[in-house]
Amino acid sequence: MDIEKTMRNLKGRGFVPQHFATKEEAADYLCSQIENTTVGIGGSKTVEALGVYDRLTQNNQVFWHWTMGATKEVYDGAAAAEVYLSSANAMAETGEIVNIDGKGNRVAALSYPDNTRVFLIVSTNKICPDLTSAMERARKVAAPLNVPKLPGDRPCNTTGQCFDCRSPQRGCAVMQIMMFKPMTAKRVEVLLVDEKLGF
Repeated sequence: MDIEKTMRNLKGRGFVPQHFATKEEAADYLCSQIENTTVGIGGSKTVEALGVYDRLTQNNQVFWHWTMGATKEVYDGAAAAEVYLSSANAMAETGEIVNIDGKGNRVAALSYPDNTRVFLIVSTNKICPDLTSAMERARKVAAPLNVPKLPGDRPCNTTGQCFDCRSPQRGCAVMQIMMFKPMTAKRVEVLLVDEKLGF
């Protein structure tokens, strides 16, 4: 894993990378950048691990289905927010960012962040040498760890492995590759953290 190479390639793709030693440093930076606005949060164990939700609600309107309930109003509020927080399931040293989603709300918000500032918090253990290995990590490592927490019956719930199943409750239905900053996004910051966070 080459952090400097990854940061150079992220910059070349229009992203704004930042590098932090600890999740506390990343959380402090994040909260210092977000004030008096609306905030959407995608389903993310990484964001949960940062412990920023309560801090952000003190001076922002925050929409997060993990705390407010998975309603259409909450999903719509998150998608329309001026700031959007999420993570990534994998990242390539070449600068591509990979996510897998079941419902699609998270990747939809990241694909069309209209006039939105986006913050992706990514632990450096998720960095892979290239796009192929990043896609493999998202599918074979992150998804089998993440999907069993969702309701429904899938092979990965019992085996811990991805079988490219055809289950109606499949939690890895959509794969997104961010190859460049979306045109309508105000700014996409990638906060790289030297701690193991999320999946």
